Amino acid sequence: MTSTFPFRAWRALAAVLLLAAAHAAGAVTVDEIIKRGKLLVAIDTNNPPWGQMNASMQPEGIDVGVANLMAKYMGVPLEIVPVTSQNRIPFIVTGKADVVLATLTITPQRALQIWYSIPYALQDSVIMTTDNSPIKSFDDLNGKRVSVVRGAIQDALVTRLAPRAQMQRFDNDASTIQALVAGQVDASATGFLIPAQTTKANPGKTYVSRLKLGTQHIGIGMKRNSPDLLQWTNTFIYHIRANGELSDLFKQYFGMPLPNDMPSF
Repeated sequence: MTSTFPFRAWRALAAVLLLAAAHAAGAVTVDEIIKRGKLLVAIDTNNPPWGQMNASMQPEGIDVGVANLMAKYMGVPLEIVPVTSQNRIPFIVTGKADVVLATLTITPQRALQIWYSIPYALQDSVIMTTDNSPIKSFDDLNGKRVSVVRGAIQDALVTRLAPRAQMQRFDNDASTIQALVAGQVDASATGFLIPAQTTKANPGKTYVSRLKLGTQHIGIGMKRNSPDLLQWTNTFIYHIRANGELSDLFKQYFGMPLPNDMPSF
């Protein structure tokens, strides 16, 4: 009887090659973006000051500003693809956007799903409370209700630093902050700019950064196996760091210049 081993081996090899080809086909190149005539950027427009809609219902924020610069230097119009913390990575993996700029902290776990550029931004994550809160340490969070955006880096940080905190997870930043304002939780895990914004939006109340969770560097995400797009994106970030355009955006939205010691890899 004729052995079926060679046929089976060929079929297995063909399956591997087809899978690799399909994966590679999904990795868009800079030339393909230019030929298409637009850059698709996934941005969370419900996350000020990173991304938000202004009074004229136009998107703005530091992520929007960087995306506009990216499209300018690529020589194509920008098309924003709205995303949330939960679907920002799936939108890249499934090819619904070319890149994602949505306060995407660089982590080894996420790098298993997407590729990261060198950092273009950073932020401190904090525990926000009212100014009269008794919470002074991470131990004080044990048994306390803490709101956080589902899937955000702050979720993992609080879980590690205060494992007995009662995590209350929400789908977006607005709901996370509103839970604290409404007294539904005792604290909120968020970005370092949020306490001042929340205080300004709620006259008569004062919100403060009570505890620091850590500093995170933020990169532009793209589909894995995209060496052409990654190389161009890293070159772009280097350029806007060097010519001051990125620092100008930081001053505009954060009120401070971009730190000089931003890492690269």
